[in-house]
Amino acid sequence: MGIIELVFDRNFCPVMLPIKIIIFLVFHVIIMAFININVIFDLYNDPMKPEIFFFAILFSCVCVTAQTVSIPDPNFEQALITRNIDSDGLINGQVLVSDVANVTTLIFDSSNFNETQIASLTGLEAFTNIETLEIVFSQITTLDVSHNIMLKNLNCRNNWLTSINVSLNPLLENLYIGNTWDLAPYNDIRQLDLRHNPNIKIIDVSNLAGGMNWINLKNGNNNPDMEIQLGFSMPSPANTNVVCIEVDNEDLALNNQYPYSEWYVVNGYNALYNYSGNCTLFTQNPLNKDLYIYPNPVSDVLYILNPNGTVINNVQLYDVSGRLVVEYKNVGDSGINVSMLAKGVYVIKIPDGTTITSRKIIVE
Repeated sequence: MGIIELVFDRNFCPVMLPIKIIIFLVFHVIIMAFININVIFDLYNDPMKPEIFFFAILFSCVCVTAQTVSIPDPNFEQALITRNIDSDGLINGQVLVSDVANVTTLIFDSSNFNETQIASLTGLEAFTNIETLEIVFSQITTLDVSHNIMLKNLNCRNNWLTSINVSLNPLLENLYIGNTWDLAPYNDIRQLDLRHNPNIKIIDVSNLAGGMNWINLKNGNNNPDMEIQLGFSMPSPANTNVVCIEVDNEDLALNNQYPYSEWYVVNGYNALYNYSGNCTLFTQNPLNKDLYIYPNPVSDVLYILNPNGTVINNVQLYDVSGRLVVEYKNVGDSGINVSMLAKGVYVIKIPDGTTITSRKIIVE
């Protein structure tokens, strides 16, 4: 028996219904060619063909829902209409999947008032081939790009974001989540997980409202083409923050060896950073979280910044064999002089009650 004959069998059997439904959906294109509105009305009036009428109605419903995606934000939909993406040209809360499936670039206009009022990008999940997305100075508080697996460039500066998840975007190369210095809205993102983004090259976390604390770049592919933009455009003591950058190889990073020697870290005002192989440990206690030791490598004066106000009374310097080389008391803003030390790697230890904070430094 042929496919069409099987689907349109007059001898209706309930046991065969699921099989008929499957076959009908698989070959719906062929069947649809033989079904029109007149046939449906004929079937409705023919008591010998109730199962065919059921299939036809079922198929019609499936076709309608499968072709559109919901766009509940009217400003988002208007932006799609302006760009000739939404083909029906109507703000009706939906767009054809076929209209958006092959879109590779979507850049919203921050000078267009209506587009700055976009509060939701629901529907973005249907843009499965998008490679470049730019939405800045909008009202969005969340951004879901988990379905946009082809995404390479994401610019979402100056929104109301407090987190961003790019774990399902393995092709991502450029990520801009910071802010322009004094213009609202402001992103306030504290942690950035890039463990699943081996192709990442540019990261902009500058001018974040509360300051970035942790960038996890332990992705197994730390490449030499990395650019990281930290800090603030203007000096502001209230915004001083320390960023822990988690890397594949802590020793190479701390010794400024390849590929980390090639990294371009744009260190703006009030931006302090440390490389670590485990930032979880770095952020466990208040001293570890905020303490910053710089410059590293160092040739003369080493500064220890502790923004939380804890007084540092004792600093110890050990060589790689574990021998205490020198101990400093009452360390203040003037730092400690290491110019008399031999070049090499040292471990600096700072006792803080019941804990000891340790860092590797390089004297050159």
